[in-house]
Amino acid sequence: MPPLEGTERAVVWGVRCRHQLLAAAYTALALEGETSETEWEKIEETARTITRAGWWIDRRSSAPDDLTELLQAATEADRPTENRHF
Repeated sequence: MPPLEGTERAVVWGVRCRHQLLAAAYTALALEGETSETEWEKIEETARTITRAGWWIDRRSSAPDDLTELLQAATEADRPTENRHF
């Protein structure tokens, strides 16, 4: 995953929130749900574009199976990194 952007404190917290949400979503969607590995890779690729630490912090309590919808609703402000190939 690419580094997050924000204050030093927010980045540390955001990394933890991102890891927890992605791990929970992988379990709910791919391991226990009907999401294929190929579909999960697309979700993960989209998640890589969200580099604002605050976005992950704000969604730390979200239901794991809502991740796809949350990622689609993210704005360009949440994706400030231009290099999408991290």
